[in-house]
Amino acid sequence: MFSTSLELTADIDERRLALTDAREHGPNVHRVAVVTTERTIERAFKLPSVIALQVTPSDIELLLLRSIEWTTFEDGMYDTALKQATVILWYFLGAGWVSLAKNLLEMLPRELASIDQPEERTTQYLHYRQFFTIWDSLDRVVECQSLEVSIMYRDTRAAWLSDYKGLMDQAYDAVVKLLTSDWMMPDETRDRRSRELTRVRQIYVLELILRLHVMLYASREHVLGNLKRSLELANIVTDSRYKLYDDFLHLNG
Repeated sequence: MFSTSLELTADIDERRLALTDAREHGPNVHRVAVVTTERTIERAFKLPSVIALQVTPSDIELLLLRSIEWTTFEDGMYDTALKQATVILWYFLGAGWVSLAKNLLEMLPRELASIDQPEERTTQYLHYRQFFTIWDSLDRVVECQSLEVSIMYRDTRAAWLSDYKGLMDQAYDAVVKLLTSDWMMPDETRDRRSRELTRVRQIYVLELILRLHVMLYASREHVLGNLKRSLELANIVTDSRYKLYDDFLHLNG
């Protein structure tokens, strides 16, 4: 298929032109876009999984990232784009490619968040968006923390501390909300989708807990209540209602 030959050297305008040409020659443009993305996904998934060992993404990961462009040109293909986006997001996150998953999310039309069917897929997509909102909030805490210097004017330090505390509060509340909800919680079917959700949940629930705990402990001298919060976080983890401890026990299962 010609469209699948348009790899990384083809920009988004070339891909749009390819679909336009397809329309002029008779094929169902929607079907061409769908099949092209599916073929690209199949190619990527068949390759050996060496992603976790790579410093930078390989061409196949970048090709997989850009494959979503085929189904985001027209709003009539947004249902398909949502379906394929959730698959690619799962793959990237499951392989540890957080930055690629974030890039993919930023490429997607905002309208995808308004799709309400099928419920399982739309919920999964919203959970991915929730995760990256939290991930960004944790990054902002780290960035703010790095702005502290040993010698600061009193007003400057007070302003910095206010910003630091505010960002910590936002991050803490957001992470706790995720941990105490059914974020990426699989059902009891143990089908493929359930296993996919389990993998992402096990990896990133642990990651969020560890990142938040480190931040709370590191900031204990600046924000006195954060040492207590770090202990409260431990209580949340061991609370059987949220099944977080199970994620730790079966991380490699």
